[in-house]
Amino acid sequence: MIDDNEDDIIILKKVLEKNGFEIITAANAVEAGVMLSSHMPSIILMDINMPGIDGLDAVSAIRRNPAAKDIPIIIVTGSEKPGDMNRALKLGASDFFLKPADSHKLIKRINEILAAN
Repeated sequence: MIDDNEDDIIILKKVLEKNGFEIITAANAVEAGVMLSSHMPSIILMDINMPGIDGLDAVSAIRRNPAAKDIPIIIVTGSEKPGDMNRALKLGASDFFLKPADSHKLIKRINEILAAN
């Protein structure tokens, strides 16, 4: 999970762990990039609004990384900028949820994506 908002990480992490997921967190895209060099997650949940490299640029960078290009990415963001969802999906995100995300729908979608891979 990549998000610079610690409160959002805590809330979502609890929900995901309650549903049997092991969670590794990063506060920004640079930290996540370092983590990807040593650990390949099954799925990435990422915010758009982060300091430095935003989530959309991070999606693009992950898709260019041969080792990580096939990892599903779900955007979970508070950003409601016009075009963010379309751009995220065009760049290769698997889905897009606005915060606060409906936890039941998010867990269902994560399970669907993981089952398909």
